[in-house]
Amino acid sequence: MKRVLLVLLIGLALTTSAQQRTWQDPPKLVVGVIVDQMRVDYLYRYWDNFGTGGFRRLISEGAFLRDAHFTYFHTKTAAGHASVYTGSTPSVHGIMANDWFDLGSRRMVNCVGDTTVQGVGSPTARSSPHRLLATTLADEIERRTDGEGHTIGISRKDRAAILPIGRTGDAAYWMNMATGDFVTSSWYGSKELAPWVSAFNAKGLAAKYMAETWKPLLPIERYHQALPDDNPYETPLYPGTRPAFPYAFGEWRKAGASMEYFQYSPWCNTLLTDMAVAAMEAEELGKDDHTDLLAISYSSPDDLGHEVGIRAIEMEDMYLRLDREIARLLNELDTRVGPGNYTLFLTADHGAVDVPEYLKDLKGSGGFVPSDSLLAFVEARAKKAGLVDANGGSLLERKSGGQLYLRDRKATSTRVASEFARILMEHPAVAFAIPVAEILQRPSGDPRTDRLRNSVMPQRSGEVIYQLHPGYSELYPGGPHSGTEHSTGWNYDTHVPVIFFGKGIVPGEVVRRTTIPDIVPTMCMIIGCALPDGAVGEAVPEVIAH
Repeated sequence: MKRVLLVLLIGLALTTSAQQRTWQDPPKLVVGVIVDQMRVDYLYRYWDNFGTGGFRRLISEGAFLRDAHFTYFHTKTAAGHASVYTGSTPSVHGIMANDWFDLGSRRMVNCVGDTTVQGVGSPTARSSPHRLLATTLADEIERRTDGEGHTIGISRKDRAAILPIGRTGDAAYWMNMATGDFVTSSWYGSKELAPWVSAFNAKGLAAKYMAETWKPLLPIERYHQALPDDNPYETPLYPGTRPAFPYAFGEWRKAGASMEYFQYSPWCNTLLTDMAVAAMEAEELGKDDHTDLLAISYSSPDDLGHEVGIRAIEMEDMYLRLDREIARLLNELDTRVGPGNYTLFLTADHGAVDVPEYLKDLKGSGGFVPSDSLLAFVEARAKKAGLVDANGGSLLERKSGGQLYLRDRKATSTRVASEFARILMEHPAVAFAIPVAEILQRPSGDPRTDRLRNSVMPQRSGEVIYQLHPGYSELYPGGPHSGTEHSTGWNYDTHVPVIFFGKGIVPGEVVRRTTIPDIVPTMCMIIGCALPDGAVGEAVPEVIAH
């Protein structure tokens, strides 16, 4: 009888254990890491130079989605961060780009610029998520925990700290690049910085890091680059210098350089990790049973990449040092929250094209297209075609963000928009140009049509959307024929890494096509919270422990 009872008890225990679901015991802390301008092939190219505790640990112990893509055109930082954390696309969350032409005021607006709030820590920090039209993972964690969960965003850039935390998150902190201090705005309910943020700023870490000289971490011959350190496809970071190691930030500072140059250094990433650790300690993230969120965005890879491109030794060194920051972050999480108590995901907001001028010199398809010459091309042909107003003036009011905005929208017919699209298509560097009204009328199901539809919102979009051929980038007035760019729907911009790690994650690789909007639905299944209201992605079942 005792043996039967023992078998029954063991069976009951096993049944109870089997019924336990991931969402019934959610992670105490969710950490979202976005690396600004990270191509997925960096992981492959730099693999043998990475240490064992950073990217290699994430991939070996986590779940790696190797074919994950953004599902819209015009991949920019703001749109990317909003899409990751809403699980959606610009057509839903409304963040079309970093800046766009506002149809109401007929002027350019910044995605997070907000004159109704006051800067905290700096009078210029007047930023908020007021233009974001959908909830984020942070918003849903706040609702799931009845406001008990702490949700904090940290980045160099205001948009990268603000948009992940949504409209109801607790706090977002970004860097004032004039001083290197972290600041915020009155949107988050206070006229003063939290004491721990003031104490962190008082350490003056940015100025201390700025005094360093940046030298290669490894012998030059170990870097995976086809070009020498000093080459014509890189832009000098400081006037009068060569685009090559060493970078004497301290000497530049003594010569009068502003703190703005700090964004190009790998220690800007170090400072963000420092700030993340300070936030974990001060806010006691992951210390109770209410799920918290810490959103970190490392911006300097993007800042540097725009200047030197994806082939630069500097870019690889930036990633090797970031690898060490990821390892340090994981170690801090293990110590402060504990293995098995947190879940982390890492991704990027966009990739980058190879240096267009480099592609051109290789006899590849690519090159820079001067933006003003493209505008002149369109206006000249439009005038010749009679696309002018009653006074002979241009019907084109603004070319911005891969879109044409026409004057007097109500009076401008669909036929006129179609004519402008036809004119754009006459330019040899333009891959396609389509009236937005036509995009909205097309049936869904075609991949390109769906991506185009995901890119536009009638209330914020122009009348025509266009894209250059792969490998081509617009060159804006005063810009050098060097460095890289992004903002397309081609694979080099849409294909980014996605890695899940920690509690509730099944290690392995997923090689089927997935999307960036799948990240947050996957996290919601693990946390046991509602999907963000505009989420269009689907959870990735292969990575969720049951």
